[in-house]
Amino acid sequence: MKLSKKFIRKEILAKTQDYLCNGGLIEEVSLRESGQNTKEPIVRPAFKIDESSKNKIYLTDVVSTIDARKLTTTKSRLLTKNHPGRHKKIIYDDFGEPLREVWVDSRVRSKRGNED
Repeated sequence: MKLSKKFIRKEILAKTQDYLCNGGLIEEVSLRESGQNTKEPIVRPAFKIDESSKNKIYLTDVVSTIDARKLTTTKSRLLTKNHPGRHKKIIYDDFGEPLREVWVDSRVRSKRGNED
């Protein structure tokens, strides 16, 4: 069951009221005051190389195998014959505006082609 925001807000408010009723205190903090000591510089960990980084797989080999697979698939597509199949034909009205698109099978000759 997905909890609604309204239900979550009520639950947080109830827990806060319960905390205050049992003797808990909430300290007010002035606006824009930080919980961190801003007089000291921020300590950031230095970049260090783990043992796991020595066991990395070089991506050049992986990329070359993927490229080789791509080349084989594109070559096989190029070698196949282009079979005439269905294609879309746009039907225009008397004013040259497109009315609709119709799928036409190019293997079957139209009746007009047989009359000639």
